[in-house]
Amino acid sequence: MLTRRRLLTSVAAAGAATIVAPSLALADPPDQSTPEGWLARLAAHRDDVSAVFSDGTGRRFSHLADRSLTIASAIKVVHLLAYTTAVARGRLDPDERVRVGDWDARHPYLGDGLVGQGSHLKALTYLGIPCDEYGVAKDPERCVPLHSIAETMIYFSDNSAADYLRARLGDRALREAAARGGWRMPDVRMFGGETLLLYFPEYCPPPRSPVVVRRAAGDALSNRFARDPSFRAQVLPRAAGKPPSVAAILAWSAATGQGSAAQLSGMHHEIAASRDRAAVLAQEILAAPLARDKPSGSKALLYKGGNLPGFLVLGLDVLWPDRRPGTGTIFLKNSTPEDLQYGGVLQQLCIDALYRPDTFAALERALGH
Repeated sequence: MLTRRRLLTSVAAAGAATIVAPSLALADPPDQSTPEGWLARLAAHRDDVSAVFSDGTGRRFSHLADRSLTIASAIKVVHLLAYTTAVARGRLDPDERVRVGDWDARHPYLGDGLVGQGSHLKALTYLGIPCDEYGVAKDPERCVPLHSIAETMIYFSDNSAADYLRARLGDRALREAAARGGWRMPDVRMFGGETLLLYFPEYCPPPRSPVVVRRAAGDALSNRFARDPSFRAQVLPRAAGKPPSVAAILAWSAATGQGSAAQLSGMHHEIAASRDRAAVLAQEILAAPLARDKPSGSKALLYKGGNLPGFLVLGLDVLWPDRRPGTGTIFLKNSTPEDLQYGGVLQQLCIDALYRPDTFAALERALGH
């Protein structure tokens, strides 16, 4: 049984930061180890928050919901529904054996946590596959079932799993999945490609270039890493010899994949409320990490979050046997290390808001509604 202690001791585990966050800070920060402290933090910086909450009983509010912000790993619900749709239609076999080396080819050594603690390393370790400190399998010929790649994309927020699935499925499948939730043209990029753009800025397009140009540049680097051993050999020396500055990290973080609280809410609600096989398969995967934390009387608690330097994102659903699901999405920009440290408290606050009217009202008031 997956447990919160094992996989999600905090929101950081569910949406592992791609790069270690610079030391941002708030003046006179509240005590975010308590729900009241988090409410005070949100109330004091409402312009940093975008949110949509609907508890399934008619209570609903939104706050700056259409504003695009860095979405980080929370976008992986799009990859997940695209995968489960392909399985439901018989286009992918979840038991297909996948060579681990092909999965590793989408993991550029860095970018998913501290060395020795990265998400891909945790995913391989969970599957019993020995790997080095950078999360590269010692035996690339080992095989894993395809469904394990999809599951670890959610359980450990493995970026290379998302990139592997995107490469297999194609962007059309991801767009069709997002469209089910009313999300047109999701800003889906290769996570590994974005990481490589940070370490190889000479491949970045000029500032203010169209998103499609930036995405193409990152995708090209991801594919080059996957196929060109000579380029792979440059990555670790570059990261050690020319590490990005704090300013470069923050600028990169703000320029990577974007989405809005409204778009993410539509996606979550579509998965949570639908009863077709693709949605049910996605529900089962999203429900596993927090299975022991679901509210009393509920069927399931679905979760996928994300974070990058300066940004924290949560997406949650509570499924009920006798009424519509509750869905909550919240984006926080200018986030601090304290936000991440106490992200689990915010996560619980948001869960409580989906089934406790007093917590829903408190969160609504904190955001000025």
